[in-house]
Amino acid sequence: MMSDTTVDRYYYIFDSRAHRALVMDRRTGEEVAWTAAPRVQLIEYVAGEQGTTIRRQFARWCARQTGASGVPEDTPAGRLWAAAREKDRDAWQRVRTDETDAVVEASALGLSRRRRGAARLLAVHACTHPDDHKAAIDAAHMSERWAEFAADGNARQAVEAMRQRQVDWLLDVLSARGPVH
Repeated sequence: MMSDTTVDRYYYIFDSRAHRALVMDRRTGEEVAWTAAPRVQLIEYVAGEQGTTIRRQFARWCARQTGASGVPEDTPAGRLWAAAREKDRDAWQRVRTDETDAVVEASALGLSRRRRGAARLLAVHACTHPDDHKAAIDAAHMSERWAEFAADGNARQAVEAMRQRQVDWLLDVLSARGPVH
């Protein structure tokens, strides 16, 4: 059985209708069914307890883990990060549209070449998805890819550590009964 901790388990295509990178399972050839993933169930539980805006906050937290806040604002990731921090969803859509070529390239080429910049771009892009559920799931997955590609040693261990930080953030939100930044 192929582990779900490395990019070897997945391939990515850009869905122009959904305007997002789809994560495909190499074993089945189908889009990954995230509903069965324990972290996704935890995200939904926390959203049920704290309100759905926590999913968007979680997506932005995931993107920050990739260093998104430090990228130059004149880059695709920088423009998307600036938009993601705004509340203006129209601005999100404009920037998403403007950066489509970069996102398609990151999906089709960057991830297969294990480029951490591509994973960062896609994590930030996820933050601007109109559906906060998809934003949270996609940002979490892409931050894992970033951790994998940025790892100096054991990529699997880096992904597992990122997953643990994600779970810890969500549990901290529950225990604090409020968002954790």
